[in-house]
Amino acid sequence: MKALSEITRLIKKNKTFLIVSHLNPDGDSAGSCIALALGLKKIGKTAFILNKDHLPKTLKFLPFSNLFNRLPKGRLREFDVLFLLDCNSADRTGIKIPKAKNIVVIDHHIQHKKMQDAGCRMQDKRCDRNTEPKPDIEWIETNASATGELVYKLLEALHIPLDKGTASNLYTAIFTDTGGFRYSNTTPESLLIASNLIVAGADPWQAAREIYEKMSFNRMKLLTLCLRTLKKQDGVAWVAVTHDMFEKTGTSVQDTEYFANYPRKIEGVEVSVFFRQNREEQFKVSMRSNGKVNVADICALFGGGGHSNAAGCTVHGTLKEVQKKLLKAVKEAIKQK
Repeated sequence: MKALSEITRLIKKNKTFLIVSHLNPDGDSAGSCIALALGLKKIGKTAFILNKDHLPKTLKFLPFSNLFNRLPKGRLREFDVLFLLDCNSADRTGIKIPKAKNIVVIDHHIQHKKMQDAGCRMQDKRCDRNTEPKPDIEWIETNASATGELVYKLLEALHIPLDKGTASNLYTAIFTDTGGFRYSNTTPESLLIASNLIVAGADPWQAAREIYEKMSFNRMKLLTLCLRTLKKQDGVAWVAVTHDMFEKTGTSVQDTEYFANYPRKIEGVEVSVFFRQNREEQFKVSMRSNGKVNVADICALFGGGGHSNAAGCTVHGTLKEVQKKLLKAVKEAIKQK
């Protein structure tokens, strides 16, 4: 595997590393970033993690989560190597990328050309638009269940032994991106790697409890309000969360994790759509498919992307306008299947 060999050589001959991932970190991006930082530190390297957003509450249980968003005090310096994890475009980080002698992408998402062309123009306006730095090495395996799988292979190639903290982060990365090993991207390899991580100290019940079995009272109230917006038509079901719902329940965008999955449970639904208000006329749209429709293709039309069964995009307009555009595209995709 050429890319993996090139990355290991790059790591061995350099000292300082910055690890960056996409906006709104999830289990895969957070677990992968922390695990890589821990691995690099084990072999005497200096590694920092930088993200536009803080870890969501559901991921605060991760060992060494305090490494997230940590940078050296003072001005940002130039790093030997910049890692882009779980995203293959600097635009998806939402930050102005610090200087680095080498840039490495490690990801498992498909990069749609339409998404590349759209860039930050159709992404979250928090993006600081700058000239897109060209990666020196790209390691993208779309058949991997999670970026955590690739980080696992990288640490293995570097002969870095797994400890409980690293194993727990990598297990969470794979566990969340496979929906608790329920999604179609679950493979024999992902299960084998997960088994090895459990042997190394990862606790499956802790991950399941913290991610899927815990919910604050206020978050439950938010979910109740969200489900009241539930509608279904022509094989698509959708829900929404608006600013006033956040205000009524004392919650934030972090409390909406996994809300997109609920409408997909309805019998006869091919695609579920979750509309979450970011600003007065801006919505984060999350789509989930039951397998027949590639929602990554739909989201790419609006400057987003992701996986065939789980994808997202950011769209400007009122809730009514955004829903009209997105639902039309979803219904057309369903008709074509």
